[in-house]
Amino acid sequence: MTVAAQLERSPAAAAQLALFPEEESVPLPKVKGRGRKKGETGVAAAPTRREATTLDWVHAAILLQRSGQSNALRNLLKAEQERGSDFLRLANALSALYPRESEEKRLLDAMLLAVPR
Repeated sequence: MTVAAQLERSPAAAAQLALFPEEESVPLPKVKGRGRKKGETGVAAAPTRREATTLDWVHAAILLQRSGQSNALRNLLKAEQERGSDFLRLANALSALYPRESEEKRLLDAMLLAVPR
């Protein structure tokens, strides 16, 4: 089942954690540190999970807009508004940077029109 279908079925579910499920299965690369003595461990030794960035969420919203998944898009926009203003600030900044004739700008502007006020 796609993420968009899951968002449409259960809008109250945690959309933030469901968008990039494949990231959980990707093993983190081992980085060989310089200057550490053998046996010492630090914070870098603990595996960390990559969190989706605000740009990832803007991109996901554009993809939902393009595919016509309006319920999933509304749920994602609502969740992002609850998190803060970073999403809308980035989306507006990207809209201002894209050329007027680009498909990305058209999709981004259409997505911004769907944002509840």
